[in-house]
Amino acid sequence: MNKQVTQGANFKNASKQRFSDSFSEKFLRLVMVLVFAAVIVGGDHIYKQIDTPLSRIVVGGEFKHLQKEELANLVNGQIDGGFLSMNLNQLREQLQGHPWVHEVSIRREWPSTLKVEVVEEVPIARLGKQGFLNRLGDQLEIADNSNLRSLPVLRAEFGSTQDMIQQYQLLAELLIPTSLKLTELQRDSVGAWQAATDPGIRLILGRDEIAEKIRRLVIVWQSGLSLQSDNIETIDLRYPNGLAVSWRESVLADSKDQVLLKNVSNSA
Repeated sequence: MNKQVTQGANFKNASKQRFSDSFSEKFLRLVMVLVFAAVIVGGDHIYKQIDTPLSRIVVGGEFKHLQKEELANLVNGQIDGGFLSMNLNQLREQLQGHPWVHEVSIRREWPSTLKVEVVEEVPIARLGKQGFLNRLGDQLEIADNSNLRSLPVLRAEFGSTQDMIQQYQLLAELLIPTSLKLTELQRDSVGAWQAATDPGIRLILGRDEIAEKIRRLVIVWQSGLSLQSDNIETIDLRYPNGLAVSWRESVLADSKDQVLLKNVSNSA
């Protein structure tokens, strides 16, 4: 009998303990939910307090062709949030899409200022008589271009301006060992390339394997052709394993005169 009473008491105590543990667990969960909700509400309130409208936009950089007002208007047109919610990556992409913008850095400055630093693009070539191109082949508009007349001229009847600028940059780099500087690069309606260089030598390149042809020219040039640079009019590189050199008329005339004088001397 005593044993049964003891077992009944133990069962009641165990039931009370389980109830107490279950209540404590539920209460703890409720407290955690309330704390989490308070953090969210408080954090949202703080975020809204900090995310004030932008009151000042500062555009910096050294500009020759860009106008700060134009950039400021472009930035204002892309503002889609406050101090914190403003999408800086999207703004950066929009600004770098401008042909005259080379690089952009953007930062926030407390409490409501946005600072935009812009590096201006540099025109590296002329496109025909009027246009200009940047390093990507994008066309640039320049009102006063009197100080850019020394830039090389690109003329394209075939392909895109991007193709032209890429080929120009490649050829200019490959020609560095020869000291020949490109002054003009042409691509005709069938895709054939020709180039003019600073000493007045014209390069006929054809349509294919342009880089390989320039590498071949470099080898021949460094092997002694450079000694005749003042006498060369054209170098034809369309041959599969070599090149052909055309001499200036003055050189040919001198050669004829020398031959004539030699014949006269022999006859005398």
